[in-house]
Amino acid sequence: MPRFLPGINILFGLNRESRKTHEENMHWLQKILDDKLLFRRINIREVVIFPGTGLYETCGIKFLRKNRKFYWKWRNEIRQKIDLPNLERIVPVGTVLHGVRTETYNGKTTFCRQIGTYPLIVGIKKRLELDEFINAKIYAHMLRSVVAEPV
Repeated sequence: MPRFLPGINILFGLNRESRKTHEENMHWLQKILDDKLLFRRINIREVVIFPGTGLYETCGIKFLRKNRKFYWKWRNEIRQKIDLPNLERIVPVGTVLHGVRTETYNGKTTFCRQIGTYPLIVGIKKRLELDEFINAKIYAHMLRSVVAEPV
């Protein structure tokens, strides 16, 4: 996996947000993919509007409330059409990630990450000893993570 990749932050609920905003976001995100540029991850959040801030003073929660019904649809579209193809590009099936630390369990799956800023989540469908470093070969992609096997 490349060592340094930028991240993209998208905030829903900003002043004058509309369906056109989402169309523009999708246009430019698709252009990034089409131009074969790489990024590590897209963070998608709803704004939190605090009294006394510029956003509170200019529009309050008007756009947040108006577009809340679209939030999950827009978010899912970004995850499916942009995040997943990007993830498949930066760590294709067969990629071996070195120095993956086993961290926690969820049922019979062990979740792991490499050491670093905002590391990729790696799911391994068996229980491994925790707090160990292993190498893991990717065999599938989720929307924001990968599935791997120890090698």
